[in-house]
Amino acid sequence: MLILYAILQTIVVLFLALHDWVHLPPFTDIRALEKHHSKKERLRDSLINTSLVLIPYIGTLSNLPGPLPRWVIIAAVAVYTLMTCGTLFAWWIPYFFGSSEAHKAGFKEYESTHRFLPARGDNVIPNTMHVVMHLFIWSCCILSWYLLLKG
Repeated sequence: MLILYAILQTIVVLFLALHDWVHLPPFTDIRALEKHHSKKERLRDSLINTSLVLIPYIGTLSNLPGPLPRWVIIAAVAVYTLMTCGTLFAWWIPYFFGSSEAHKAGFKEYESTHRFLPARGDNVIPNTMHVVMHLFIWSCCILSWYLLLKG
């Protein structure tokens, strides 16, 4: 199971490091991102998000095939729980329940990207790339909690 966990974390690291930089129409629209966010802002956000997941990721890789030290598991639980909360508050709660106009304005750069979820009024709609990334983050969160609770 730790190999699967390491693979999932690798995917998350790559998603976070690259999704604001690699133009893959229709899943990303870097030109729209560039209109709304400077390279400095995107670099800052990429570095912060990627750095967070690098802590449990490096801890996991350096301890394969296992067992993982308790500090790695605790770091993973903290990081992936924080990231899961971020996905819920930024994307999923606004999708299901709505959000302020200011919040919606922050997601204009994703309007031209591929989405498969149905519109819910004028709520923010998670695009396909973010849905996939969130599923990987949530998977890492669930596995982190499993590792912590199994002792």
